[in-house]
Amino acid sequence: MNVESTLIGIAIPIEIFILLTILIKRIFSGRVFFTVYLIWSILSDCAFLYLDVRHRNLSLTPYIIELTIDSILQFCVITEIAWSAIKPLRNALPKGFFLVVPVLLLGIGAFCWPFASLVVPDDLLPHGHLMLVLNQTVSILRIAFFVLLASFSQFFSIGWRDREMQIASGLGFYAAISLIVAMIHSHGMVGPQYHWLDLVTSFGYLGTLAYWVVCFSIKEPERKKISPQMQHFLVSIGGAARAERFALEAAVGQNRGKNSSQRRN
Repeated sequence: MNVESTLIGIAIPIEIFILLTILIKRIFSGRVFFTVYLIWSILSDCAFLYLDVRHRNLSLTPYIIELTIDSILQFCVITEIAWSAIKPLRNALPKGFFLVVPVLLLGIGAFCWPFASLVVPDDLLPHGHLMLVLNQTVSILRIAFFVLLASFSQFFSIGWRDREMQIASGLGFYAAISLIVAMIHSHGMVGPQYHWLDLVTSFGYLGTLAYWVVCFSIKEPERKKISPQMQHFLVSIGGAARAERFALEAAVGQNRGKNSSQRRN
């Protein structure tokens, strides 16, 4: 068993411990996608550990499939965290506002896509290149989301002991490590250095898992009320959207009334 397989073997029981902690402490409430992401991580790590032991020379296909599903789940986790951050004001927001969150994140991801392609080697097959760009785009998105969440934490009344910040910071740290390693790889590094850089990524993931173990072992404080500034801002958005909808409905009603009058005449 090589070093990579050993690190995966270390990560699996830690992932299982985190999953059990989430289930026992009911942390999964409102964090369904994060729980699914952990389950997927456990299953994929077990599968790759088995394949690495049984089949030394793996094709690129399993890695592409894993990267694709992993990227989609991470995007769902980020969307879930963002929606949870504005939980105190959901009732004040207009119907369908939850669609704004993923659309906004997709917009940020589209902006990051060209930058992600810069850290992916050009000598890959088209589908492999596409999947790696997707993975690095999600990594940049995770870092950007963490920075935004930390910057506006006072507005959202979120501290470092809140689950949203803990999950986002863990994902952001691992994304930063992965992105730095990918940037170094893009300069054509070969030989033993290439192998050791991959190990740095694995150790970074273990660091994220260890961080979550500590965080989820501590009781989460009661969520504070959202700050007056953010409350006023979000309510203003919701109020403006509702006013526009009411105005549109009124205009439609007036047109219908005019048409009915004309028909009678």
